[in-house]
Amino acid sequence: METATISTPAGTEIPQAEPYIETKAKNAFSPDMLDLLLAPAVLLLGYLFSCWMLFTGRGWGITVFTTAYLTVTTAYLMKKGAFNSSRAAWFWMAVTWTAGASYALWENVSIAQNRTMFLFCAAVYYVITASGRTLMGKTGNYLILDGINAVVIIPFLNFANQYVSIAALTRKRGKRGSIWPVIAGVVIAMILAAMLIPMLKRADSGGFGIVTKFIEDIFTIRRDLILEILAYTVCAIPVSAYIYGLLSGAAYNRNADSIKPEAAKKTVAALRILQPSTVFIVLGAVCALYLVFILSQIPYFFSAFTGRRPEGWLIYSEYARHGFFELCRIAAINLAIITAGNVTCKRQRIESRMMKTLNIALTLITLVLIATAFSKMALYIGAYGLTMPRLLPCVFMAFLSAVFIALIALQKWSFSIVRFALITGSVMLCALFLSNPDALIVRYNSDRFLAGTLQDYDIDILYRSGRAGILPAIEVYENTSNEQLKAGIAGYLEYHKPNRQRPFSLGSGIHENSLEMHLTREALKP
Repeated sequence: METATISTPAGTEIPQAEPYIETKAKNAFSPDMLDLLLAPAVLLLGYLFSCWMLFTGRGWGITVFTTAYLTVTTAYLMKKGAFNSSRAAWFWMAVTWTAGASYALWENVSIAQNRTMFLFCAAVYYVITASGRTLMGKTGNYLILDGINAVVIIPFLNFANQYVSIAALTRKRGKRGSIWPVIAGVVIAMILAAMLIPMLKRADSGGFGIVTKFIEDIFTIRRDLILEILAYTVCAIPVSAYIYGLLSGAAYNRNADSIKPEAAKKTVAALRILQPSTVFIVLGAVCALYLVFILSQIPYFFSAFTGRRPEGWLIYSEYARHGFFELCRIAAINLAIITAGNVTCKRQRIESRMMKTLNIALTLITLVLIATAFSKMALYIGAYGLTMPRLLPCVFMAFLSAVFIALIALQKWSFSIVRFALITGSVMLCALFLSNPDALIVRYNSDRFLAGTLQDYDIDILYRSGRAGILPAIEVYENTSNEQLKAGIAGYLEYHKPNRQRPFSLGSGIHENSLEMHLTREALKP
């Protein structure tokens, strides 16, 4: 590249590069044949997303979309030589596919939003992990920055790449001509037809009117289908552009390095502004406050471990709920306090025995608080049964327990606590999705009700569980003598008759067959 020269007063010539041209070359996107093939493939993915996930939420459709998405993204990155064959890449591929496959197995109505959000984040994170575009080259402590880069920066700064590829495709047709004249010809012909057909119908003796009426009848009958396809196509355009921008940006490293690892490290280092004595006093005071809180009310605090209510508490629900969510929030706040203390202290943890001691002390106290909160929830579930708002906090507390135990281990061994938390949380969520929690909840309540250990049977839980509650509901219906309860279950079963149109899953077929057999038996009764 030619350079310009600037003469200084001393007569020295300083070469001056042209930064604008260099920047432009660096950010240029020149698609090859593989990129051209990716454009229609991703457009089809966008259509499947709109058709099976965005509007209807078909279980098997989401599984097919996830499989197709992973196939296209992996094949593209491999062909471009940008696939990072690491354990992290294969792990996130497995996590993404597992989350998508769970849709074909169970509806999981109660956690539908949680599952959808997790699937989206896992699918996006897989691309930057498989392409090695994370700040640390793998899942690491800069998870939040990696997430911003993957969800926002890369796809949106490369949002026009798909259109660039389509434009290049039309140019590569060469002598065969461009597709745009064909499209223009079709549009003009349709406009002229709309103008001429009414005139021809007025001058027609009858035969042309029969033909046009036949065509109009076809469009009238298929109008809803045509409008549906148009709606899916319109939504598919931005979705496909997003996926294409994410893939091409990661493969070409185009706008994928906007956040520099060195800048992130300098930012974290700049946060170390507190003297060790300040941090020690704060952590020590927090530990002392919790110890006073626990020791001052030992009988009340630990009575839930024995399954008994303390004196003055006549209702299980009031005692179990009292302070439960506060304890959960305190556990989360303690995690933030430990993180802030270690990040802002000028003396690093590995250099300070006092910091390690205070970290362990606050972690152990938090584990006691988590165990107390869990015992309260177990007491509540034992008295009133299981629901999704009671199950999810238990899962969250189990996750926090694993993280705090890992924090204790971190005081001796060096590893990424963020990576541990992310992997642990992902595995726990995948296990939750595959376990069909709606069915587990209804089965647990049904078994306890039939065994006589649960006083009331909540019909609302059946409706919130979708079709997952059909089998347990039938069992309760056929074994209870409570007519009011049977009437409520009958209404739920009537609502979920097999002829209703709902998303298909492998589990739903089992539930519907059982329901059909039950309805047949009821119809044959004298």
